[in-house]
Amino acid sequence: MEFSAESDIARSPDEVFDRMADARNEPAWNTQVSKSDLVSGGEVGPGAKFVTVNRGKPYDATITTYERPGRVVFEVTGKPLDITASFTISPRGEGAHVESRFDFRPKGSMKLMFPLMQSAIRKDIARQSESFKRFCESD
Repeated sequence: MEFSAESDIARSPDEVFDRMADARNEPAWNTQVSKSDLVSGGEVGPGAKFVTVNRGKPYDATITTYERPGRVVFEVTGKPLDITASFTISPRGEGAHVESRFDFRPKGSMKLMFPLMQSAIRKDIARQSESFKRFCESD
């Protein structure tokens, strides 16, 4: 099941890309994420691996596409579902335009519940997109 969001951010595409690609920033703007650690060592880049706690559940997230400053893709795996999260960042005026796409693949019993959650997921994605915008523009 796919979901998307778009936003314009008053920061350069480079700045927006760097903030999105470093999943350690996620607890600062995603109200559902309580922790996110870089576990692969080294720098954020292609193949970087993070462990993120979202709604109390751990997820592994790996950067599979790293095309600074235009596109970053994470493959996220967890017990209840897997997600491909892609972010395309392009110049817009003096800032950046972000297109976010999420492909959710529920597993097990989540397959039955997921269709009932679509409306709440859409609202949450829009809310988190706005929160990321505020995070980028805050300093």
